[in-house]
Amino acid sequence: MDLLNTLDLLQNKIIEDKPFKNNKPEYHFDKLKMFFGQPYIVNKITIIQPSIGDILNFGEDNFYKALSPFLYNSTSIRLFLWENKIDWNKVSDIEVFSYLMPAIAIPYKDILDLIFDGINFSDFQLLQKKTEDDSKKEFLLYSKSQDILLTENEYTEIAEYLRELLNIHPKVEKVKGKSAKQWTIQEEKMKLKENKNNDSSNLLSLISTCTNYSGFKYKLEELRDVSIYQFMDAVKRIQKYENSIAALRGCYSGFVDSSKLPSESLNFMGDI
Repeated sequence: MDLLNTLDLLQNKIIEDKPFKNNKPEYHFDKLKMFFGQPYIVNKITIIQPSIGDILNFGEDNFYKALSPFLYNSTSIRLFLWENKIDWNKVSDIEVFSYLMPAIAIPYKDILDLIFDGINFSDFQLLQKKTEDDSKKEFLLYSKSQDILLTENEYTEIAEYLRELLNIHPKVEKVKGKSAKQWTIQEEKMKLKENKNNDSSNLLSLISTCTNYSGFKYKLEELRDVSIYQFMDAVKRIQKYENSIAALRGCYSGFVDSSKLPSESLNFMGDI
């Protein structure tokens, strides 16, 4: 299966999946800085937060496809891996990057240049680090021409930062047993076939909802200058506000027992 065609089929499916936190170590990013759109630096790589206008100019599908080497994990592309005789259960996220980036780096260079301040990702090679325990694999990404060496933790930090920005957290599904793996792959083929002609836009539904919501502060044209994290924060805040108001009304009407509700569910100004 051609890699770019596979990414086309995966695009809507991955974005529309409910966010699942994976079992990677959590990175505690400064969300206030993210909200104000400040750049984030890992090693020698600077990540520039895109605006809604940037995504609109490049095209939503192109934008997410360009970042797929960071947004996807082995579960996301398990059909592609399986058809290339690779067991997705044994593949790390940094290896996924090495499989996807060669097909992405050149066609989507403009998008990558914007997000990563001109870093050339076609130049990175996956290296395996020697460890005392030969059964444990540790990888590095190295660009000789740019003199950049990324550890696996640094790569994961970049990936998790982008996933947090875009509110996309790929699910992790590990399967044991040959029969179970074959059933999982067959199910994946059916899902991708169902999504083959699905050209829906994830951002359109969110933007349409927000711009038609009475409490949303931005007009349509003003949204072009809003950073993606700030917009996603607004989406989640609207949801939290509506859930809190519904809970409060239920309490006051007597239909909901307030003593059984967690206090944070009533506070729409709390963390999201």
